[in-house]
Amino acid sequence: MPMQNLSEGVNKMRSRKGHRLYNVVLCCSLLILCVTAEALAGDWIALFDGKSLSGWRLRHEGGRNGWRVENGILINQPPSTDLVSEQKFGDFQLHIEFVMPKGSNSGVYLQGRYEIQLLDSHGAKPASHICGGIYGLLAPRFNAAKPAGEWQVFEVKFVQARRSPDGKIIKHARLTVIHNGVTIHDNAELVRVTGGALDANEGTPGPLMLQGDHGPVMFRNIYIRPLSEEEAQSPELLPPPNGVTTYRNIFDGKSLQGWRVIKSGHGTGGKWEVVDGVLQGTQDPPGNGGVLATVEKFRNFEVVAEIKPDWGIDSGLFLRTTEDGRCYQVTIDYHDGGQVGMLYGEGCGGTLASNERWKEAWREGEWNLLRAIIVGQPPNIKVWLNERLLIDFTDKEERLPTEGFIGLQVHGGGDWKGKLTRFRNIRVLRLD
Repeated sequence: MPMQNLSEGVNKMRSRKGHRLYNVVLCCSLLILCVTAEALAGDWIALFDGKSLSGWRLRHEGGRNGWRVENGILINQPPSTDLVSEQKFGDFQLHIEFVMPKGSNSGVYLQGRYEIQLLDSHGAKPASHICGGIYGLLAPRFNAAKPAGEWQVFEVKFVQARRSPDGKIIKHARLTVIHNGVTIHDNAELVRVTGGALDANEGTPGPLMLQGDHGPVMFRNIYIRPLSEEEAQSPELLPPPNGVTTYRNIFDGKSLQGWRVIKSGHGTGGKWEVVDGVLQGTQDPPGNGGVLATVEKFRNFEVVAEIKPDWGIDSGLFLRTTEDGRCYQVTIDYHDGGQVGMLYGEGCGGTLASNERWKEAWREGEWNLLRAIIVGQPPNIKVWLNERLLIDFTDKEERLPTEGFIGLQVHGGGDWKGKLTRFRNIRVLRLD
């Protein structure tokens, strides 16, 4: 309702019913206006109903509309224009899934102001213009983009800019972005709006905008959750919407909850602890290693983890491990003659596949990204290091049970007293 018509209606009611009724009507009317303009903190909101464009409008009235809905998927086929949500949001968490056709280009604008780039850029070097970049501002920590035609997912936490009473920005907006299970922006500061923004009114609620004038793109499962002030200031992300299958943390960054030491041939356990959000392991006492494994079992899955081992240590990521430590091991043998990313049948066959060129992908002295997928029985196993494919191996025999635990290893023996293996941002996606 236009504000002028609302005021006229309220004035008429005031003259007939008196001040008390006037106050009730005014409060209710203002509440309706606030709720429709800016969503309140609370539950997840489905911005896309899977059936229609209800709740959305074109950026330019009368502009070319290439948006349609087919089989629960929101599809854009240019010539088209940007699509803007009717609702506006302040601080929020966003879950959105998308597909980039070959060579295509699009974007997701937070509050209509800050663009997370969507691009067919699998394998490209990190830069602000690749998929997951904050266009023209911030490059992603890793390029986590999948090949064209595959479904991808963003989990985004956005905290809008803060203004002083006189309207000056005193805190810039910040965001965290998890792309296909990989933390590509971690509480990053947004010092300005990006190109193509709806406006530059930072620190005020704004809509979600999907770029439609560049290239074809598909979306599904678009959920947004307004955040309370407490939730906005917490470093943690909230659980995803119910019924949505996505990557989830199996290490909470604070404790060893969900993990336990298992019996293995590497010793009685080693020493495992959490320090500043990092899960680190070492021999304890020297020569005594071990395996830390999940309580939960997994069958077909994808696992991603950031790793930062000390030089000279022998470590590994265990897939489908048994209680006695037999597994498909992705090695983290960071020492002379060792390999990171080799596939080894721990207690069941030895070396299965290796790639001597792993050093070309390794970032010395930095956090590195290790990703592995295991599917089927006998399984196909793929391993990536910093999103460079190292291993694509299909076994010809059933060496292990169809499901098992995920494990982290510190190898026994050797001469690496005091050396540490480190893991963080460990996430898993079930593929059953």
